[in-house]
Amino acid sequence: MTVVLPGAQSLVTAILTDGWTHVRTALAHRWSRQTREPQADIEHRLDAAHTQASEMTADHGDGGQALQQAYWAGYLAAVLAERPALLDLVRDLHGTLTAPDSTTSVQNTNSGTVTTLVQGRDISGGITFGAP
Repeated sequence: MTVVLPGAQSLVTAILTDGWTHVRTALAHRWSRQTREPQADIEHRLDAAHTQASEMTADHGDGGQALQQAYWAGYLAAVLAERPALLDLVRDLHGTLTAPDSTTSVQNTNSGTVTTLVQGRDISGGITFGAP
């Protein structure tokens, strides 16, 4: 619970601040990278959970945020029980949801002679640059 509760708080704060679509896309993208599940499938499951959370908390006014945090804490706990590989994702949920996404503009400068210039983001495992 020491991992799940802060993750749930960050998730609800991000939903209220950045909007559901942004949060869902960022979370599903990173979840997909960790588990190799199709991002669209993850987004569908997250949408269903979000709908259920919204319906459950709709009539609770100021207490709705606390109920949403409780709902998402339970959801994240269930996800971790099924997919322990997502522990680091949940642990770093605040950084995950606030990190720039793939649509962020990057402006690098090259001031020299370059034969091949490569810019990469989120590269991991099995990557080889250069001649085989």
